[in-house]
Amino acid sequence: MENLFIRVDEREFGPVKLAELRELVKQGSFSKTDFIWSENLDEWIPAEQTIELQDLFDPANGNGHATYQKKIYAVASGKGGVGKTIFSSSLGIGLASMGQEVIMVDADFGGANLHTCMGMLEPELTFFDFYTLQKDSLSDVVIDTPVDNLRMISGACGTLGLANPKYTQKQRFIRELKKLQADSIILDLGAGSGFNTIDFFLLADEPIIIMTPEPTSIYEAFGFIKVCLLRELKRRLRGHADVVEILEREEINRPNKTVLTIGDLLADLQKINPEAHEIFEKTLDDFQPKLVLNMVKSRDEISEGQAIQAAALDLLCIKLDFLGYISYDPKVGEAVKAMKPFLLDSPKAKASQDLSALIRVNLLGKSGFREILERRRWRKHLESYSENYPEHNILDDAAICSVKCFYWGDCEYQDGGAPCRVRHLEPVLRQRITTV
Repeated sequence: MENLFIRVDEREFGPVKLAELRELVKQGSFSKTDFIWSENLDEWIPAEQTIELQDLFDPANGNGHATYQKKIYAVASGKGGVGKTIFSSSLGIGLASMGQEVIMVDADFGGANLHTCMGMLEPELTFFDFYTLQKDSLSDVVIDTPVDNLRMISGACGTLGLANPKYTQKQRFIRELKKLQADSIILDLGAGSGFNTIDFFLLADEPIIIMTPEPTSIYEAFGFIKVCLLRELKRRLRGHADVVEILEREEINRPNKTVLTIGDLLADLQKINPEAHEIFEKTLDDFQPKLVLNMVKSRDEISEGQAIQAAALDLLCIKLDFLGYISYDPKVGEAVKAMKPFLLDSPKAKASQDLSALIRVNLLGKSGFREILERRRWRKHLESYSENYPEHNILDDAAICSVKCFYWGDCEYQDGGAPCRVRHLEPVLRQRITTV
C-alpha cells in the first residue's frame, strides 16, 4: 500500500505514500476514523477497518494517534564516575541506528552533562525552560541531535534550585514524560540514592544499573538496589501499615543493622498477613533491574557481576539480570575530551564492540540470522554517523598565549603565539554564564 488516497473532513488527498501517512498520524492530522479509498470495494472506508494500516493506530486510547510500543529505560549508578552517561548516550545512538525513534532525557538535574557527552555545548532549549514554566510541556524542549532518529532533552547545569525540584514539579515532569512520543525514552539519572533518582528508576520499564569492579562501586550499587526495592515495597504496601512498621522497626533499611532479612519477613507475612504476603512476593518478582559491569580490565573481574547477582538473590530475594560487561578502554576518555560520543569516536574499539553486542543481543534479545542483519545495519549507520559528526576543538576560540597576558610572569605553560592551555575554557564557560 504505497499510493493511497485519503479523505479528511470531506477533503480528498493523494496519492500519499505510507511513510507520509504515518507522519500525518503522528502529527494528529489523520485518525483511524478518517477514510481510505478501497480499490477492492470501490468506496471510502474508515482507516481502522484497513488491516494493513492497523499498526499505525493505538487501539487502547482510541484517539487515532500513532501507536508507539514505548519503552522507558532508566540508567543509574550507586556512585559517579562509572560511565553511566557514556552508556546512556551509546544506548540512544544504538537504538536510533536500528530505526527506533529515541528521546534521551538528562534527568541528572544537579549535574547535567549528557549534552556535553553528545558534543552539544550550547543546547537551544533545556530542562530549565520547562522547570521555569517558559515551556508548557517536555515535548516543547526536545531538541535534535546530529544522529538521525535521536532527540534529547538537555539538562541545565549550574542552575540554583534545579537539583531539588519540589514534589509538584517532579509529578509534572513524570506526567509529561509519559506523554513523550517515541519508541524508546532513555533517562540518564544522577548518581547516588536521592529520592528523585530512585523514583525515576522505579518508573522505568527497563531499569539499568552501571557499576565497575571496584569495591566502592559494587557496595554503592548494591545499596542503591536495596533502597529502591524498599521504597517500592513501602509504596505497594502503603495499605498495610503494620508491614511498613515492621520494615522500619527492624531497621531493615539501615546499612549494617539488618536484623530481619527480606526472606525472614516474607516467611512471617505468609502466616500473619496473607494479602500483604502476596503483594510482597509479587513486588520481589516484578523488581528485576538489569546490571552492566563497566571498565573491566581482566576476565577475573567479570565474576563481580555474578557475585552481586548472587548476593541480591540471597539477601534481597530478587533476581538481577546481569547483561554483561564492557572492557576498559582509554579511548573512552579521549572521546570525552573530544566531546564526541564514544560509540561514534571509536566504533571499532573493543569497548564499542562490547557495548554493541550487549545492547543488541543481551538487552534487545536479537539472535541468529536477525542478529547478523542488525549487526551489519548497526555498523553501517555508526560509520556514517561517525564520518559526519560535528568536530569540536575548544582551542579554536581560546586566547592566544602572549607576553601581554597578565599571567605571563607566573605561567609555566608559556607558548607564545599558540592557543593558551590555561585560559582555553573561558569562551565556553562565559557562554554558560550569559545563558543562565
